[in-house]
Amino acid sequence: MSTSNSSMGPVKPEDIVLISSSQSQAPSKPDAHDVFSLTEETGEQGPIFKLSQTQATDVPQHLLDQFSVRELPQHLQSGPSRHVHVVVSTGSGTGLSLKFYGSVLRPLLESWGVRPLAQSADPAERSKPNRYNLVVTQDADSVRNLAQHLGQATSDAVQHTVVLLSGDGGVIEMLNGKAPGDTSGASTSLPLVAILPLGTGNALFYSLHKLVMASAGTPEPSGLVQSLRTFFTGRAAPLPSFKAEFSPGSRIISYALPGGQDAEVESRAGQVAQLHGAIVASYGLHSQLVWESDTPEYRRHGDKRFVMVAQELLKESHAYEADVEIASPAPGAPREKIARGRHAYVLAALVSNLERSFTISPASRPLDGRLRLVHFGPVAGDHAMEIMMQARDEGKHVGMTWDDGGEEGEQRVGYDEAAAVKITTREEDARWRKVCIDGTIVELPRGGSMTVTMEDRPHLQVLVDKSVVG
Repeated sequence: MSTSNSSMGPVKPEDIVLISSSQSQAPSKPDAHDVFSLTEETGEQGPIFKLSQTQATDVPQHLLDQFSVRELPQHLQSGPSRHVHVVVSTGSGTGLSLKFYGSVLRPLLESWGVRPLAQSADPAERSKPNRYNLVVTQDADSVRNLAQHLGQATSDAVQHTVVLLSGDGGVIEMLNGKAPGDTSGASTSLPLVAILPLGTGNALFYSLHKLVMASAGTPEPSGLVQSLRTFFTGRAAPLPSFKAEFSPGSRIISYALPGGQDAEVESRAGQVAQLHGAIVASYGLHSQLVWESDTPEYRRHGDKRFVMVAQELLKESHAYEADVEIASPAPGAPREKIARGRHAYVLAALVSNLERSFTISPASRPLDGRLRLVHFGPVAGDHAMEIMMQARDEGKHVGMTWDDGGEEGEQRVGYDEAAAVKITTREEDARWRKVCIDGTIVELPRGGSMTVTMEDRPHLQVLVDKSVVG
């Protein structure tokens, strides 16, 4: 962390994380302020994160009003009643989490006197003040194992803050580690997740902060700057979630690399009956894109991998054979089948954005807990690309209509609020039987189905900007 003594100098408001102030003991001397800011630069080995601390006495009052932090927030104060865990997900995105921890988060916490426990520390030491349990992931199960441990050990007497340096996958692993067998009572006793977005799309983070960042002025802060602002000044709120249930024979699948080999292989986990999600459940182009771009080779390209794979999938323009049923939010409403047997895109969303600039569900608001289905039938590749481009223009794909000259007449992008969605595949080829739940891919058996329903109580809390919870 670099340090300088000056006025505000070259520090830009959009880069400010927080301002720590100390009151002068002498009436004739002005208060001293430490302005912490974060910038990102492009280096030969990828992004370079630079945390700066500027000591200043002349800080505009409107910046003090917006960014001043006078004490460590309660959710970061470890002690007998709260344990703090920092999870560095080494496999998220393009692998920047460990770099961000070392160059930004660790020194920022140390400036407040907060330090990691030694790896050999006894678990009882987590109750000491100004300490946190550092977890550097070793494999794909590390986050879920932590969540399961917290679920088993949690009592109302001890609360947990889990700081995730990861993408959406870290949150979903926490959710699926905590939810099975969850018997927690009040939402205030649930683990609190703080997201530092270091994944590829970071859909949940950008959806939770969409309104906050849009109101921050131009230029907007980076996602990481905004996440650190929330980290120090945010409030806890229950995280809405849904449950996806699968027919017997469904399997979670993923790509893996055998040791020392370059060949990509498809590895299969055991059968899965259900998963919990907080972002999307999809079938068709979206799930196919997530699956086919998730190879080790494509992941090296970050979010560019989606465009690369999309171009190939749109050339094929596969029409997915499936029955899609939807139940409206009206009490006791039955499921009704969409009058279309072939589909290009079927996605149930709990969030507004899949990426920072990709608004898939424009009516969604942070934490509103309302499931919305976006869907359309088979179209040519260039038309599908046009729909996706409109989604990047603040969700203008919703309501699009066209006439493809076929027997079905005018077509449209469907957009419906739903209490439940059921998708039953009629595909023979296993390639086209993939569904996606928040980035996890499940392969359905022939004739298999996925049923998505909202959950009536939360399993996690999430840290959000104070303006979101009032």
